[in-house]
Amino acid sequence: MFEEPIRKRGMASLTPLIDVVFLLLIFFMLTTSFLQEQSLSVVTPAPSADELPKDARVVEIWLNGDGSIAIDGEPVERAALSEGLKAAIGERKDITVTILAEKGSRTQALVSAVEAARESGAKNVGTARVEKIAK
Repeated sequence: MFEEPIRKRGMASLTPLIDVVFLLLIFFMLTTSFLQEQSLSVVTPAPSADELPKDARVVEIWLNGDGSIAIDGEPVERAALSEGLKAAIGERKDITVTILAEKGSRTQALVSAVEAARESGAKNVGTARVEKIAK
């Protein structure tokens, strides 16, 4: 008596799939880094005096356990570290910068020292961990 209506099979909508693809595209675009990384060769431990050429000069950055920083024994503020290092290096480009980190010194001070060495134009940077810096 009653006839069942004929149901047409509809096509699945592609709109949700396209939305997901666009969301993935936006996610990958936002998380990708397009910056060029700069590198600085760091030699660990610091080279000894026998390994350095006779005409080369070594500039030491002291990272003390109490948080203070010194360049060749002269205290310097972290904000003025780059300028002080540029003054210590001068025009010479064959200077080796040695960073002596005393036990208990902060990692951020080490990062600041390496960054200051890079900004000052030093080609060679060495690091060493010491128990106590002889002043």
